[in-house]
Amino acid sequence: MGTGGRCCDLVLGECPPGTRPSDRRQRGGAVTGVQPRRGRFLELDGLRGIAAVAVVLSHLTGGYDSKYHGGESMVPNAWWGAYGVQLFFFISGFVILMSARRARVPSDFVISRAARLYPVYWIAVTVSIIVSIVFRVPSTDIGWADRLMNYTMIQRLLLFDNVDEVYWTLAIEMQFYMLILALLVLTRARLTSKLVLRLVGIWFAVSLVVAVLARPHTLGIDPQNVDTPWKMVLNLLLVEWGPFFAAGMLAYLAREERRLRPLAITAAAGTIAVSWILHGWAQAACVAVVAALFLVVVTRERTSILRWRPIQFYGRISYSLYIGHAVTGYALLHLIEPVTGRWLGMAITFAAVTGIACLYHRYGEVYLSKKARTGLEALRDRLSRRPAPPMEVGR
Repeated sequence: MGTGGRCCDLVLGECPPGTRPSDRRQRGGAVTGVQPRRGRFLELDGLRGIAAVAVVLSHLTGGYDSKYHGGESMVPNAWWGAYGVQLFFFISGFVILMSARRARVPSDFVISRAARLYPVYWIAVTVSIIVSIVFRVPSTDIGWADRLMNYTMIQRLLLFDNVDEVYWTLAIEMQFYMLILALLVLTRARLTSKLVLRLVGIWFAVSLVVAVLARPHTLGIDPQNVDTPWKMVLNLLLVEWGPFFAAGMLAYLAREERRLRPLAITAAAGTIAVSWILHGWAQAACVAVVAALFLVVVTRERTSILRWRPIQFYGRISYSLYIGHAVTGYALLHLIEPVTGRWLGMAITFAAVTGIACLYHRYGEVYLSKKARTGLEALRDRLSRRPAPPMEVGR
């Protein structure tokens, strides 16, 4: 799972500054403030841009062929691009912990996430529904109840079908956000490093145990064909994906406190182990490459190539590109492929979904998100000033 001059979580959120061991104010042993050094951690924007482009390429090659050519490969399959999702999850763990530790109260975190995620997502869902109906995009012929439930972003958790195949990752992100929100409520917005370390340890232990138990039901089996009871357990506990968030959180702490780097490396190794247990060596090897890329970047002060302007550009529009490229891209490529040929058609489609993402970003992520944040903060202020109802006589 960026905004104009800002960062994102899955593909959205605030960009973490390049942090060093931080100056902190202590109260009762808890961290109550973090004073990062100036400047944003631009390398995460770069990683996010690479991840988004990789996912798009995977859909314009093998993904498109699976829908319109019966799986017969018309061009080299960029299957590796699908692992951009794992990279997004690593980044999300890093960025969301940073965002949560900045929250003064739990509602800060809720407003931040809701204002950034939903306005542009609703635009993308609406366009995807219209395009899927008009152009009859394969695998999008779902009922209207399913289409309407897609506006919640958690349709996967409610057992409704996705309009767009990429939306399944957003429900996973929402599960992670709910966990962080619960911790903010329970701790009164004081997420100490010790608490995060305990959470990560428990999460990894549960994931490894459940993965071992589920291995006979997942190894060599398409995730969609896993037995429903096991699928529900794996989804509920985020067995496969939780370790990526956990490793990202540890990487954030390790960037603040270098003594934690061995733990961050161990956590990244844990994501490889879970992938191997559930799916075998091939997937574990791909996850290892993604984990190594993420760790190398977040443990360095600067990675110049990720600051290259085109990569930064795609990092800024990555959320809009991610949620808006698939259905629209499939329809457009299918429409122009007979005229342009496949290679030129892919190039035109890639340029088109990039342009559409720029529009989504400008209007949805920048303009509407700002309006949503202002409105939600005003609503919170009004509710907090509302006088308590008078007690009934006789009670």
